[in-house]
Amino acid sequence: MTPYEAFQSVDMRVGTVLRVELNEKARKPAYKMWIDLGELGTLTSSGQYVSRYTGDELVGRKVVCATKLGERRIAGFLSQVLVMGVESEPGVVNLLTAEGNVPNGSKVF
Repeated sequence: MTPYEAFQSVDMRVGTVLRVELNEKARKPAYKMWIDLGELGTLTSSGQYVSRYTGDELVGRKVVCATKLGERRIAGFLSQVLVMGVESEPGVVNLLTAEGNVPNGSKVF
């Protein structure tokens, strides 16, 4: 598999954050998030974004998610997708977002 083919095998989609709760069981501060991914349904993710965003700032935000990576239980919460981001400084993650009227579930390429 070429590097480009490997990249194409990752399914990345745009979704809207519907709900956010603090994960009280996490060792490091983290959120539990429910994300509308259109035809894929509402899927969940856990992320350490507390130092950058409040829960209210995340709700309604269009985020980029890697899907089909398998499910993982994190501090008692089932995480089904990985919300993509970049570290702007140690411990601070800025989420990758989509601008404009992008439908939920749209593929990223």
